[in-house]
Parts: sequence; structure tokens; C-alpha cells
Amino acid sequence: MTHSYNNQMATSVHPRLDNLLASLSLNLAEESLTALERAAGLAGSATIALLALEEILGDAHVGRIAAMLGLTHSGAVRLVSQLERAGLAERRSGADRRRVEVRLTPAGRRRAREAREARDAVVQQATGGLTGEEATLLEGLLGKLVEARVARRIERRKAGESGAFWCRTCDFAACGRPEGRCPAQVTADKAFHP
Repeated sequence: MTHSYNNQMATSVHPRLDNLLASLSLNLAEESLTALERAAGLAGSATIALLALEEILGDAHVGRIAAMLGLTHSGAVRLVSQLERAGLAERRSGADRRRVEVRLTPAGRRRAREAREARDAVVQQATGGLTGEEATLLEGLLGKLVEARVARRIERRKAGESGAFWCRTCDFAACGRPEGRCPAQVTADKAFHP
């Protein structure tokens, strides 16, 4: 018997599937992030903030941006300053004047769309060879995986852990959120509004 790390792990029911999924998710994430950053002309959290402000947050205060991205308040302030310096966002007084709201400039909205298109192109390269039947099957299976991971994330949040929101880079129209088909939103609604 060896004492390697791999022999200390619990035995997987589906070792090949687990390995393929881990490899695919890691590589898609790396390639997607690279495409996002190149198109946005930004790096790391700034790129994700650009997408979140464009799709989800709209005019949002810094605290909401911090919560969405899993950042500290001071980290979100620095992030907003970076977007401002790049001409992609602007601050303005909120409705109650105690809060400062952030919104994308027209250049920021354009850059967010370009970044999302670049990310989507990477994913479409991965799924483009699937037949319609295969794509439908994969969509259903991925929906189940998203539900399971979101449920786990909600458990951690209820236990006091923080972290970024699941849908921070989503395209709501593509995921079916307006029609109530987003597996992340459906799972969250069940958890918080039983």
C-alpha cells in the first residue's frame, strides 16, 4: 500500500467522469477568463464586476458589488476606482445620499458585451460539435449539477460563510431566468422561500 495523496481520497463512484468534468471545467474556466480579460482589457475581479454590473447589478452601491463578487468593502472600492480610471464606470449619489452608486458608462456596457461574446465563443467551441439531442441531454445534466452546487453554496452561506454569487457572470436571457428556468435561481428560491 502506498501513502500517496490519491490513495487517501475517498473512492469515486464515477472516477473517469469526475476526472473529465474536473479537466473540462478547469480548462474552460481558464480559457473563458483569458477571453473575458482580453476583450474587457481588464484582469481578475474587474472583468467579473464589469459583467455583473451590466447584467445583474445595474446601478449598485459598493456594498452590493462587494457581496456579489465576494470581496471586502475596501476591495470593492478599489475595484470601482479601477473601472472609473478606465472610463468604464462612474459613481453618483444614491437616492438617499448616504450611498454612492456605481453604473457602467456607455463604454463600460460596450466592453461588457464584447467580453461576454468572447467568453461565449470559447464555450461554443466546446459545445459546437454536439448534436441537438446531445446538447439537450447535456443541458439537463448540467442543470442538475448546477442545482447541486448552488444548494451546497447556500448551505455554506447559511452557516455564515461568504463568497461570490453563482450568477455573477451569467447571461440571464440564455439561462432562462426570466422564464423561471435558471437552475441556480430555482434552487435559491426553494431554499429561501420554501
